Amino acid sequence: MLIKSEPDVYTKLKHLTGMATDDVLSKPSEAKTYAASRGPYSRPEKNPAPGVYKASMPNGKTINLFRVMFTDHCKMDCHFCPNSHWVPRKRFAFKVDELARTFHEMERQHTVAGMFLSSGVAGTGSKTTEKLIKVVDLIRNKYHFNGYIHLKVMPGTEKQYVEEAFRLGTRLSVNLETPTVEGMQKLSKMKQLQRDMLDPMQWTDDLLRTRDPNGAVGQATQLVVGAADESDRDIFRRIDQLYGEWHFKRVYYNPFFPVRHTPLENHPATPMIRTNRLYQLDWLKRIYKYANEEIEPAFDGAGFLPYEDDPKIAIALANPDKFPVHINEASRIDLLRIPGIGPKSVDRILIQRRSHRIDNWRDLVSMGVVRKRASAFVTFPGAEPLRAKQLKLDLFKQPVAVLQAHTRSVSGGDASPGVGQSGAPCGQASSCTGCPMFGMPGHPGSLTKAA
Repeated sequence: MLIKSEPDVYTKLKHLTGMATDDVLSKPSEAKTYAASRGPYSRPEKNPAPGVYKASMPNGKTINLFRVMFTDHCKMDCHFCPNSHWVPRKRFAFKVDELARTFHEMERQHTVAGMFLSSGVAGTGSKTTEKLIKVVDLIRNKYHFNGYIHLKVMPGTEKQYVEEAFRLGTRLSVNLETPTVEGMQKLSKMKQLQRDMLDPMQWTDDLLRTRDPNGAVGQATQLVVGAADESDRDIFRRIDQLYGEWHFKRVYYNPFFPVRHTPLENHPATPMIRTNRLYQLDWLKRIYKYANEEIEPAFDGAGFLPYEDDPKIAIALANPDKFPVHINEASRIDLLRIPGIGPKSVDRILIQRRSHRIDNWRDLVSMGVVRKRASAFVTFPGAEPLRAKQLKLDLFKQPVAVLQAHTRSVSGGDASPGVGQSGAPCGQASSCTGCPMFGMPGHPGSLTKAA
């Protein structure tokens, strides 16, 4: 005889909090799950209990958020998502009053001070968003909680439900997933970028412009980087719209990670360094207020951000006529363009300049300037550039033993020569036979060859 049992609240919390991933709101990285592997900023100490996440606020303080999904049932066919219908696994769901009561108990015990509520699309986007709204309505009006609630609006939600979510949530978000229409066509046959994501974003922006004191105060979104093979320039063009036209608070970048059973399970994962570069680019646009033409040199010919240098350094190197900047005469905008100097450091520099001139690195370092990054782009009275260092270029794929043997033979060491090498001094024909450096500019053998 089979008896079907309802999972208890703790079981639901264990599963539905682990799947509520939204970049920095992710499960601890030590867990061997998909949710853990895709969260680039997860640390166990930031997740003290199931469903609890220590989120950092702009003022540097932290807040414990109850981070949870209403359900992981989802009818959508997103080719990258572990909650999509492609993945055969057991699904869980809260009841409306059950989830609201659970949050109230955790908030009453001072375990959490806010909420991040998301869900899979069970039914239609409007019906799912309506259930989330009912949860938040109970929390607000029955349990009288007036704090922070980040409320997800499901793709395809109708305008009336967006308006209700605006009245109850502190921040709203619709997951954009990919920046282009072509990318969405690759990732899902059921979603349309304009109808399901961009339209609700536009409605939210219209509501935010009313400056209703009882409504939400901003919106955010998330992109899955690399799933649709989009370029970094494609992503930048979209975030330029989101920050410029719709005044988004944040855009989050999740590196794509292949999930078994999905159509993209054999697609290569996106390196974490790529999302790091996108966050740096986002910072330049959102905080440093770089113009689009200033950012353009950061991209390579294919529209990607190089992994070797962060975008700010790449832009500075592409504009040698603007550097070095005189630290005592530069404007705030020019100071913000210097690598290694951030907004707080600029504020300290400007305050310091009111009383006396800056003439040493010790003062700059004490203001938060990173000397290693800024030294090549800054000048002031008495400033001395750092001593140049020889670069190491791996131009020749020769065995290490061969190169080491050649070095010992040139320096007069006692070691026997390597393959193709002789003990003769460097530059003589007998010593250059087989030498990987022979004929290169600066090598003594190049003079012999020219003669």
